[in-house]
Amino acid sequence: MRFTWGNAIFLVMTAFILLMTSFMIRAASNQEELVAENYYEQEIEYQGQIDKLNMTRTLSEAVRMTVVGSELVIEMPMDVRDKTITGELYLQRPSDSRADERMPITLDANRMMRVALGERLKGAYNVQLDWSADGTAYLSKDRIYVP
Repeated sequence: MRFTWGNAIFLVMTAFILLMTSFMIRAASNQEELVAENYYEQEIEYQGQIDKLNMTRTLSEAVRMTVVGSELVIEMPMDVRDKTITGELYLQRPSDSRADERMPITLDANRMMRVALGERLKGAYNVQLDWSADGTAYLSKDRIYVP
C-alpha cells in the first residue's frame, strides 16, 4: 500500500477527532466546584467583611489559631476575654466542599475553643471565625493544615 497525501489527511483528521473526543469525555467527567453556591450574595456583603476585618485589626492582638496534635485550638485576644462572645466557625476545604463544616463558637473557661480534627481529611483548610463581642462584629481568617 502506498502512503499518499489522501491517507495523511485521513490519519490527521482521525487523530484530531479522537483527541477532541477524549478531551470532551475528560472534561465531562471532571468535577469542578464553586467556592460558594451563593457567591453573588456574598459579593454584595463583602464590604461588611472588610469592615469586620478592619475591626479585628484594631485589637491589641490577633485571634490565635493553631493545630496542636489532632485538634485546632482557637485563643481569643485579651481585649475581649471578659466580653460575651458569639459567632460561627467555618472550616472550608478548598479541594472538597463535602468536607466543609460550620459550627457555633463554644469557649471554655480559658476563653479558648478546641475543635477535634482527628476525623477530618488530611490537607489544607481555610478557617474563618465570624464572631462578635458585646455586639461588635469581627472576622478572623487563617489557613491551617490537618496532619
